[in-house]
Amino acid sequence: MMSTNIYSSWRSLQKEKFVEMKRHLGGTMNEIFQRKLVLDIGCGFGYFEKSFKGNFVGLDNDPAMLRGNVAIFPRVLGDGDKLPFKDETFGTVISIDTVHLLAGNDFFRVLKPGGTALLSVFFNDDNYQDRRAMLLKKVKNMEIVREFDILGREKEFVVLARK
Repeated sequence: MMSTNIYSSWRSLQKEKFVEMKRHLGGTMNEIFQRKLVLDIGCGFGYFEKSFKGNFVGLDNDPAMLRGNVAIFPRVLGDGDKLPFKDETFGTVISIDTVHLLAGNDFFRVLKPGGTALLSVFFNDDNYQDRRAMLLKKVKNMEIVREFDILGREKEFVVLARK
């Protein structure tokens, strides 16, 4: 479990990343979220949901994160490796800065055919190749729509993939 105080201090850093994601993805953002049920694995306090419009369900394994702010979307306590949802439930799955903690890719099971996954992992100069390879392995059975790096205060490798 992550300290909610530490997580709260990352708010401006998270916002910076989301602004960069919007810039890189442009109009694709509407395609990702519009009229789709979106699962956010590792939703934390819901910073992503507050930055984008969509029909979100948040999942986190830390009860303190789920209580952190007034929920503007449904939140579920659960394990990202054993998602408590039926197969092919979501049109989009996102996992920002959490996918490296997941042993497998159960998100693929809950994603509808043709659905999109927006995944990211933070990195540094020493582990970039390993982090990138790990993330690409998780989407190996998917079509890569876009991949890019965000080189802000925290470096981020981002992949948008379609099932």
